[in-house]
Amino acid sequence: MALERLKDWCGRASFLRRLYPTGAPVVVVLVYHDLRRDDDFPNWLRVAESDFAAQLDACAELGDFIAPQDLFAPERLSRDRFSFLVTFDDGYRNNAELAAPLLAERRIPALFFVSTGPLTSQQPFWTDVVVTPIQALRLRSLDLSDRGFGRFAFRAGGEAARWDDIQRLLTAIKAVGNEDHPQVAGLLGWLQEEYGAVLAEHLPRLRPLTADEVRWMAAERWCHFGSHGHDHRILTRLTDAELAHSLAHSRAILSDLTGQPCEHLAYPNGDHDARILAAAATAGYRGGYTIRSGLVAGRVPALTLPRLAVSGFDTPARLRFNLARTLLALRRGRASEQFELVGAPAH
Repeated sequence: MALERLKDWCGRASFLRRLYPTGAPVVVVLVYHDLRRDDDFPNWLRVAESDFAAQLDACAELGDFIAPQDLFAPERLSRDRFSFLVTFDDGYRNNAELAAPLLAERRIPALFFVSTGPLTSQQPFWTDVVVTPIQALRLRSLDLSDRGFGRFAFRAGGEAARWDDIQRLLTAIKAVGNEDHPQVAGLLGWLQEEYGAVLAEHLPRLRPLTADEVRWMAAERWCHFGSHGHDHRILTRLTDAELAHSLAHSRAILSDLTGQPCEHLAYPNGDHDARILAAAATAGYRGGYTIRSGLVAGRVPALTLPRLAVSGFDTPARLRFNLARTLLALRRGRASEQFELVGAPAH
């Protein structure tokens, strides 16, 4: 009970704003991946529909929601309330079916980062090929020793703890390479053969967005689009030519579909380095988004913007508590009162 009271106190708007008392703008960039209906199986990356609605309402009590272009216009940002920018990574069907209506109902803008390869091919994201049989069948273990990954156990109770077990498997796969790596491709092929029936049942609702859905969403004033790379491959593992193609091709596809310039990029898996940042600037991106936890305040490099992750296990109280912890870290860093995105290319 003491912990719950602490979370409630930390969630009060007056307390949160006192943690950063300079009177300068503070932007909270929320990162979601996708949503699920309340009765669907749990996933750390997939927030329940009702939880998402409650989180939006909780944030509305603390601040104002902004569009992505507002980041480059500090005069539009509040100095006494938080500014929230809602973002989604990957580009799932449920962005259109579940997220867009809730956002439109509340007149909240959002930035959707779409991987254009899955959009055009309609092939599932490889993580769903891995996670779906584990969660849909409530598997207790997977022995992948013959495929070079070892044996993995998944706890039966406690969804957050169970997801920690699943994350260990996903991390082991990512450590080997992108989905076209022979060992990874072999594992994905085996999973599709072994669990074909359960994947056929569930993957259609977990499919990527279609071009028509992006066009429809872009016609709504609330939906903005950015790139998540073309093939959702970790950019640091691409050659210079592959990297340039991924950034330019995805940008061209999204600009064509939406009728608007694609100026924002979220790095798949958050991986980036100096080479990636240089390529992003050359390709014409103004804002680059990481998965590093933090807030946009003071002077921040425009191509390495931090975000605050929202998981499928976060209640509104937990979200506010995470915001309080991040504010404390920001306060210790003594961010400048001047709000500026450093190195942002001009229009």
